[in-house]
Amino acid sequence: MQSASRAPDDVQAITVTPPSRLAAEEVNRVTEIGRLAGRVAVSASGAQLIDFGQNFSGVARIRMSGQAGSRIKILYSEVLDSTGELAVDYLGLPGMNAEWFQRDEVILSGQPVTYTPWFTVHGFRYVSVQGLVAPLTEQDVEAIVVSSDLHRISEFQCSDCRLNRLWHNVLWSLRSNFSDTPTDCPTRERSGFTGDIQIFGPTAVQLVDADAYLRRYLRNLSVEQGKDGCVPPVIPAEDAPGRSKNVLRLAKSSVGWGDVAVMLPWTLYRYYGDIDVLRRQYDSAKAWVDQLASRAATKRSWRRRFRRTGRLEKYIVDTGYHWGEWLRPGSTFGSELVGNIFGRRASIATAYLAHSARLLSQIAAVIDRDVDAAHYRGLADSAAQAWREAFVTKRGSRIGDDKQDDYVRGLAFELLLPSERPAAAARLAELVEQADYHLGTGFLSTPMLLGTLADAGYAEHAFRILMQTTAPSWLGQIELGATTTWETWEGYRNGNPHSSHNHYAFGAVAAFLQERVAGLAPADRGYRRLRIEPLIIPGLTSASVAIQTPYGRAASGWQLDEHRNVTLRVTVPPGSAAEVKIGTAEYEIGPGEHTLTAPAVPIPVGHGVVVDRRVIGSADV
Repeated sequence: MQSASRAPDDVQAITVTPPSRLAAEEVNRVTEIGRLAGRVAVSASGAQLIDFGQNFSGVARIRMSGQAGSRIKILYSEVLDSTGELAVDYLGLPGMNAEWFQRDEVILSGQPVTYTPWFTVHGFRYVSVQGLVAPLTEQDVEAIVVSSDLHRISEFQCSDCRLNRLWHNVLWSLRSNFSDTPTDCPTRERSGFTGDIQIFGPTAVQLVDADAYLRRYLRNLSVEQGKDGCVPPVIPAEDAPGRSKNVLRLAKSSVGWGDVAVMLPWTLYRYYGDIDVLRRQYDSAKAWVDQLASRAATKRSWRRRFRRTGRLEKYIVDTGYHWGEWLRPGSTFGSELVGNIFGRRASIATAYLAHSARLLSQIAAVIDRDVDAAHYRGLADSAAQAWREAFVTKRGSRIGDDKQDDYVRGLAFELLLPSERPAAAARLAELVEQADYHLGTGFLSTPMLLGTLADAGYAEHAFRILMQTTAPSWLGQIELGATTTWETWEGYRNGNPHSSHNHYAFGAVAAFLQERVAGLAPADRGYRRLRIEPLIIPGLTSASVAIQTPYGRAASGWQLDEHRNVTLRVTVPPGSAAEVKIGTAEYEIGPGEHTLTAPAVPIPVGHGVVVDRRVIGSADV
C-alpha cells in the first residue's frame, strides 16, 4: 500500500493557488423552511399546470408515472401570461430562450417516481408539466420552500388587510432572496447586487435576525473590494477565475451601490448595537469614501465649465459610471443604461459623497478615531455645500433634475440649509400632487420617500401614496394578485408580465409600516432606547408591531375608538426605555407593559382615499 504522503509515480503533483482569498462560512444553512400544497389544472395548450398560490424560492416535488423513455419537461414561473399559459419569456432579453434556467427534464423509467431536483432552486408560483400522459392530482404535488434559516423577529398587523398582505409579500421576497447570500431575484440573475441590500438592509434587520448573515456579506465585500476602494456592484463578484471579469464591474464606481460599504455597517450598529462590525468594516468603508473624494478632486467632466462652484468644484463627483435612481416609474432597463452612460448623475453622486462621509465620521467617532471623525465631518460639510452650490436654486425650491428623488435625497440626507428645507419639502409635495399622489422614485429614494414627507409636515401625501391602488404603487401590485414585491412598478405590459416579480428592494416600505404606522423605532443603538410615535392613518382603526430586540421583546399597538380616542399599548424590554408621543402628549417610560390614552390627532383625509376592508389571505413564513 502506498504512503499517504507520497503521490503515485504516474501522477504529477500540482500546486493550486486560489484565485481569491477565502472567507470562512458563518451563516445558517440553506434549508427547507416550509411546504405548500398545489392545485392542478390543464391549460389550453394541454400542459398540466400547478398553482402553489404563493411566489417563492425552492423546488417542487411531483409524483409521476408513465412509459419508459417518456421525456417530461417541467417549467417554473412566477406568473402566467395573458392567455393563462405559463409565462417564460418575460425574464429574458428579446429573442432569448428564457426557459433554460427555469426548466427540468425527466426521463421516466416505467416505474412510478417522486421527482425533486437537487442542487438547485427555482423562483416560482406556477409549474407547467408537459409530456406527462397520466393526470396529476393534488396529492401528487408539493412545494418545498428553501431559504437560509434565519429566525423571524417581528410581526405587523393593522386593520387594512391589504397592508398586511403587503407586509407578508415583503417577508416572502426576503425569504426568497436570502438563500446563502442576499440576491436580487431567485430567477433570472440570482446576484448579490450591493444596491439592493443597501436599500433593503434597514427593513431586513426588522424582519429576521440578520446580523451574522449581513456581517458575512460585508466580509465578502471586503474581499472583493478593489485596491482603489471601488466596490463591485455584485457580491460575490461572479468572476470566472483565470478567465474573465464580470462585465458588471464597469459599475464599480456607482454610488448608492458601493455606499453599502458604509451604510450597511451603520444599519447593523443602529438596529443591533453591533460595534464590532464598525471596527471590522472601517477600512472598507473608509476606502470607498476616499475613492469618491479622490474622484471628485482629480477627475472632472466637461460639465464643470458650466458650474460656478469655484473652490468647491473639487467636491463634485461627476465622473464614473453610476446606476443612478434606478427604475423610476415608467423607465426601462435600456433607457436607464443609456441614461447612465450619457446622462447627468453628478447631483446623485455628490449627495452620496456627502452622506457617506457623514456616516463615516459618525462611525469613526463610535470607534474612537477622533481625528478621522473630524476629517470626514469636514468632508461631508464641504461636499454638502458644493452640492447646494451646484444643484440647488431658488432657496431649495428647485433641485437637480426636479424629480421627486432629488428632493427626497436633499431632505433625508440633511444636505439643505434650514432655510431651504421648507421650499424643498413644498416642491416635493407639489410633484406628488402633480403625479396624482403616485410616487416617482426608483430604487435609491423610495425607501426614504414616505418618511421624508411625513417628517416635513406632509403626512397626508405619504399616506395617499401608501394607499394608492393604481401603478406605480404598492397596493396596485396587491390589486393584481402579487404575493411578493416586484422589480419594477408596473410588472405587466399589455396584460403580459415583464421583469422579475420577486425583488425585495421596493419592499423597503415594510420599515415604514413598522416604524411609522405602528410607531416603533430605535431611538438609540440596538433599541437601547425606543421611539414610540405612531401615525394615526385615516381609514385605519388599529396597527401594531412586535419585535425581538437585543434587549428582549418590544411592542407598540394602537387602537382608535368611536370617540376618536387612541389607546396605545407599549411593551418596553428590560434594560431599555422609551420616549413616547401620542396625540400632542409626550412621555418617558421605563421597562414593562404600559397603556396610554389620548385624543387622536389624525392625518386629514383628502379626496380620493379608498379604504378597503377585503380580507386577503397570506401564508406565513
